[in-house]
Amino acid sequence: MDILAINKNNLKCSSNYKDLKIDPLLDKISSVELIRVSGSDLDVVNAARVSYGKVSDKLTEKDVKLINFLMRHRHTSPFEHNQLSFRIKCPIFVARQWMRHRMNSYNEICYRYVESELEFYIPNEWRYQDKINHQASYGAFLSEEALETYKKGLEQSRESYLNLLKMGVCREQARAVLPVTTYTEFIFTCNLHSFIHFLDLRMSKGAQWEIQKYAEAMYELALPYFKASLEAWNRLRQEK
Repeated sequence: MDILAINKNNLKCSSNYKDLKIDPLLDKISSVELIRVSGSDLDVVNAARVSYGKVSDKLTEKDVKLINFLMRHRHTSPFEHNQLSFRIKCPIFVARQWMRHRMNSYNEICYRYVESELEFYIPNEWRYQDKINHQASYGAFLSEEALETYKKGLEQSRESYLNLLKMGVCREQARAVLPVTTYTEFIFTCNLHSFIHFLDLRMSKGAQWEIQKYAEAMYELALPYFKASLEAWNRLRQEK
């Protein structure tokens, strides 16, 4: 089978980045948007083949096998000659986990420059604290009391923020009362190698549920553009 059709589909999709948006937390606030892609599976292949002075002009089954070999044996440098950019809207606590991935580029909205829109993430259900893995959670339960307490805290923060601004307090100080569940927005740019490392960590069962949802959304958006590479990674992931 000639995989050229995948490349043609990618080119077709590349003009519709603005339509590619997912609400990962299903609250009509969160969003992941793919805003730019540079490169394709063919670039991965040609980066590998340059060692032999070779170049391909279309992706074939042989090239897909090469990508699988590179992925399985962790020959990672050929996956670095490309770029993906996403526009992310997420709670601050998710963004702070995200930005632990340092080999990428970030630009974030600044509440020194603009007032916060005061959009807050409110979970649909609560999780229990894991007693073995102290940073993790498990299960799910509903609690009107917990929801009321949570919303009360958010409302107090909102009122405090607005009142401080009315008193003439500068934005950079007033923002300090906002909780980490406040939504922030940033541009995230990475190459495919770094992206796969992000997916390895953030789609794992040990990752916090919220950031797992963002990683899954990004995988879905990026898949049409690097189908052979991401499917090769996902097969290895399923084997673990």
